[in-house]
Amino acid sequence: MKKRVIYLGMVLLTFAVGCTEDFEEMNTPSNVITKVEPSYVINRMFQNPLTNYQRNINLYPDFYAQYWSNIVSSFESPRYEYVDGWIGNQWNEFYTGPLADYNAQLGFYGDDPTYTNVLAQMEIWMCAEWQRMTDTYGDIPYFGAGTGESVPYNTQEEIYNDLISRLTEAVNAIDTDDATQYAFPTNYDLLYYGDLDKWKRFGNSLRLRLAMRMSNVDPDAAQEAAAAAVADGVMESNADGAHIPLWSSGWYDYHHQMAWNWDNTRASRTFTDYLYGQSSVGEDPRAWKWFTYKDDSYSLDDESVITGIENGYNTLPADARAYATINLDGGYVGFVGDGADILMYMPYMFYSETVFLKAEAALRGWIAGDANGLYIEGVQASMDYVGVEATAASDYINGLSGLTGSNEEQLKQLITQKYIANFPNGSESWADFRRTDYPDISLPLDGVSGSASVAADTWVKRIRYPDNQHNLNSASMPTSQNTIDTDRMDIRLWWDTADTKDKSSGLMNSNF
Repeated sequence: MKKRVIYLGMVLLTFAVGCTEDFEEMNTPSNVITKVEPSYVINRMFQNPLTNYQRNINLYPDFYAQYWSNIVSSFESPRYEYVDGWIGNQWNEFYTGPLADYNAQLGFYGDDPTYTNVLAQMEIWMCAEWQRMTDTYGDIPYFGAGTGESVPYNTQEEIYNDLISRLTEAVNAIDTDDATQYAFPTNYDLLYYGDLDKWKRFGNSLRLRLAMRMSNVDPDAAQEAAAAAVADGVMESNADGAHIPLWSSGWYDYHHQMAWNWDNTRASRTFTDYLYGQSSVGEDPRAWKWFTYKDDSYSLDDESVITGIENGYNTLPADARAYATINLDGGYVGFVGDGADILMYMPYMFYSETVFLKAEAALRGWIAGDANGLYIEGVQASMDYVGVEATAASDYINGLSGLTGSNEEQLKQLITQKYIANFPNGSESWADFRRTDYPDISLPLDGVSGSASVAADTWVKRIRYPDNQHNLNSASMPTSQNTIDTDRMDIRLWWDTADTKDKSSGLMNSNF
């Protein structure tokens, strides 16, 4: 038996040595796909934010922006508790999903010039997702990440600077006149359906978003990047907005589920209060487009206005479901789709956001233009997108106070209207609040949870790293945050310079 084993080993060794040149070919099954076309990957990349929307976004940024409020007693996040089985998914799904897919596409097609345009489109999208990731956590694995190897964490400053460069290169790489380029089938490009000019404007608008996020921490670089983005061409109308479609025939996890089908959320009182009193006309005409009342077993004293429920209850009131919820019949395209197969849209970047970004850049003197005029234009763009009747929109806008007072006072006015217009994009509005400390957002009604790593009477500033990083990759993490105790959720991100502990005057002194 021993001789047979030795002989067999010699035969296998001889076979292996003699066939080295053909090894890869012989070990690739003829009926297995080893190279996937970009068309089959881009859909999954686009829909990643919706994969676990409730656990990754609604229970965290949406609540922290105070667009929505909790009405489920077992939800811990509104009082700033971390739940790894919820928000921990965002980290894992990004690194093992779209990032890994994108890296594979670069490996397949990176040297083929006929794929330049589609890889640039993917690059723009990945930069947007990278921004969402670093704005959630802060420093994260970035350079070399997604290849299956452990890499060090990079600082948010390094990541931001690189994202601006990547977006610039991607936009410049797109050739709208090259007929030899591979193109996504129109229905696979869920954002712009093959319109490369819109892709370029989206990429430049993302550059502007990143630049303005850096305004307080690196104003010189921010000014340079903002001016270049605007000069190269940002979004021009609501038709340029980036919105992810959701189909009624497929699985999707979005506000229709949380606020209506599952009945887990209601409008936040913070947000609904902003829909009254901003204009001399009183009620914002978008209010009933976005919200309605659902539960007939409860009623509020006055249902002629939209009223939300406070954020951060420890013990919910018995009538929690009586408050305003999503209006699926209000005609707002974001909630009721386009009348075809698309049931809803998740906003990724509104055109109105771009206008407000330009207004802030003009207020700072970084670009040409009238800040007040752009401010009004941003409100109008939101009214148009929501579908407000022209006269109602005009009356509301005419009733607004123009930007007046100090730069800080004007910025507060601007960010407040941007906050309203950005609904329901909680990720962006939470970032704006952390960066500028505007608009005014309440602390949890019943206080910060004793189980949260956020100091009492302060706001949540980031999401801590998931358990798998602490358990498996702590050596790569920032040394100041590589334990559960030090990885706190009240640690400011790089671009967050606002002191949320003291705003007794209603204004900050750190935004200019």
